Amino acid sequence: MKYFLHGLLVLNVVFAVGCASHPHSRLTGGKFSNVSTWPSFYQQNHQRLQSLTSQSQISLETPNLAATITASFIYVAPDTLFLQVEGFLGMDLGKIFIGKDRFILYNQFNNQFIAGDIDDPHYNTFLETNLTLSQIKQAVIGFTSLPENLVLVDEEQGLFSSLENQQESRYKVNKRTGALEWIEIIIDGKLELRQEFKNYTTMDGVLFPRLTRIILPQRKEMVALFHKNIKINEDVDRKAYFIEIGPRTKQLIIAN
Repeated sequence: MKYFLHGLLVLNVVFAVGCASHPHSRLTGGKFSNVSTWPSFYQQNHQRLQSLTSQSQISLETPNLAATITASFIYVAPDTLFLQVEGFLGMDLGKIFIGKDRFILYNQFNNQFIAGDIDDPHYNTFLETNLTLSQIKQAVIGFTSLPENLVLVDEEQGLFSSLENQQESRYKVNKRTGALEWIEIIIDGKLELRQEFKNYTTMDGVLFPRLTRIILPQRKEMVALFHKNIKINEDVDRKAYFIEIGPRTKQLIIAN
């Protein structure tokens, strides 16, 4: 959404949600023991994250824009993310619902909404960046999917790597805690993406980064998410991420 920052898409539709609170099963925490077993530890840690609510700051930098906005996040496993963005003096700018396959965005200013496929190459980007909504969802929950061909290449440094076609993915792991510190995506010898995970905390057995930064060096873009007032694995009332669309709300049409 290249125009999203100037009129953050709004919606007023209930999107596949019920009215009851969302119960969570509690999974016991696991201790990190050996860097060679880190991929399994990482996956199990993510599985323990059943819900997340937080007040957060989003810092955005592009060649044309630098801004900091306030956002409220609600995540419910396995694939639901709700985002409400606030502007000056707490003004409600808009809401985003990101599900497994679809997204909905609502613009408070223009009373417009747009809905589309999460894999749409033109309409699923975040604010003024080229980062996709799927990438933002993973940044919010401090997690990234691991490739199946991931290999430990330097045990002393805690470095993993995978190679597919012309793309190399590198992962740096803290040998003591098992925390993922950064990811680098290199395509045709050029660094295309770097993602950093910092300020880890442990809540309800989940090792979680309060700060996630995504950088696109070739495009000179950066998005940083800093979580405040964070709650993990508490029951979430599904009414909290309702988005209702009024009769006068205009739908923006996505051309095929």
